[in-house]
Amino acid sequence: MSDSDDSLTEPDWTEPEFAVPDAAPARWRARRAHRTPVEPERGRIAVIAAVVATVVAIGAIATIVGTPSPPPAPPVADGVTVSPVGSYSSSVFCAAATGTAATTTIYLTNATRTPVAGVMSSVGTAGTGGSAPTVRRSVSVPAMATVAEGLPPGSNASSIVFSGGGVVASQAVSGPNGWSTAPCASRVASEWSFAGGATTTGNALALALYNPAATEAVVNVSFITDNGYETPQGYQGLVVPPGQLVEENVGDFVQNASTIATLVVAQAGGVVSSEFQQWSSGATGGVSLRLGSPQLSTTWRLAQTTALSQSVVDLYLANPGPTPATATIIVGLSSGSVVPHRVVVPPVSMVAFAASGTAGLPQQTPYALTVASSVPIVVGRSVQAPPGSTPPVFGSSSATTAVATRWLVPAPGIPSTPATANAAVSSLAVANPGSMPTQVVVSVLGASRPVARFTVAANGVAVLGSSQVGGLSALTVASSRPVDVEEDSGPSGAPGVVSSTGFPLDP
Repeated sequence: MSDSDDSLTEPDWTEPEFAVPDAAPARWRARRAHRTPVEPERGRIAVIAAVVATVVAIGAIATIVGTPSPPPAPPVADGVTVSPVGSYSSSVFCAAATGTAATTTIYLTNATRTPVAGVMSSVGTAGTGGSAPTVRRSVSVPAMATVAEGLPPGSNASSIVFSGGGVVASQAVSGPNGWSTAPCASRVASEWSFAGGATTTGNALALALYNPAATEAVVNVSFITDNGYETPQGYQGLVVPPGQLVEENVGDFVQNASTIATLVVAQAGGVVSSEFQQWSSGATGGVSLRLGSPQLSTTWRLAQTTALSQSVVDLYLANPGPTPATATIIVGLSSGSVVPHRVVVPPVSMVAFAASGTAGLPQQTPYALTVASSVPIVVGRSVQAPPGSTPPVFGSSSATTAVATRWLVPAPGIPSTPATANAAVSSLAVANPGSMPTQVVVSVLGASRPVARFTVAANGVAVLGSSQVGGLSALTVASSRPVDVEEDSGPSGAPGVVSSTGFPLDP
């Protein structure tokens, strides 16, 4: 491949040309209103501190079952894709309902060998009966590079229209209680779902509804909580004006709930939706920003989960449909195997599965997770670090549905503008959910030599540590078979507190 190609560095095996299509439309099936390549590190993860909390599973039934084969990957249900390099134009949408609790920085990463220009439109929260002013400015992203864009005062949502493809956007939020990262959406959708959240004492959950379109959107929001299915009247028929952001404090109507699944359905138009969770405060707290999932799925993945001693790691499985969901939790290790677990999620309910407290699951060892369900559900994860850990000590993230042979993984900032003080990549996990081994090459975006070249066994995972991928460089992952990836960032109290998936580049 010549230097003039708009592509990522090729590994030794034959790969298809770099081409990434626009996201296909998706609907819920169920509604209820320069270095020498080295081997991956497997070093110890230091045990530092946190506040331990226990989340009670709602209607959970967990039993050990025989080892199944993971089902075929479903169509992409995530809200992120990368537009094709040859696109005439492309768009990304970022929304974070942080209020004054945190500041937001957007990072634009260009995976092509050509500079890409765009126009960024930012808006604050729409007031009752009114609209917030829109601030527009030009942006430019150099070839194979990342730039940071701060938001105008009072703005919490932005849409960026590029004169070309191959550019992705991620955002970081940072404040006194911690920091978090999340991908920006590449699509507007009529439905979004989240699994996990809390409004108990000391916790606050905010929902962002951003409408970047030129027509009005009308949205219904419902919740699955400890107390069952809730449809607050104040969240039915919510109007999101064109080009505007509406922020809702979930605790205004869903009070003192320790586990919450959020379901957003647009009756008219479409929106982009994210959730911002504040958990406790200061040295014993944390925040998380999560982009919702625009489609339920029968298969969800987390490439790296690590339960440290005295940490609390929970999976949230939300089933908004009318049929019970039988979910099989499959564990992938760097070597060896674990007997899968089965969880039954009743209709219109949610289960919190204690990954850190379930006999037979690995402790202090990274492992990949695949959740295979009999009916479409949505899955999330929360992590509370051990007592005394370095802040932040809490974070949550959405599971993903995508597997791909090419990934772009942005870093948590750039050297001149880190997401938070001393932000850096802590580790990169590559999980292989397939039945055959896969070869993997990890590189710094635009570099001529790979950082690491290795093989991941069938239903296995490999983790590169900070000595290999640390710093603030965007990374690319190329594999001979589809894989899932997850990047962990620090400073944080434990793996998974600040984590993010990458952007799949496969057609």
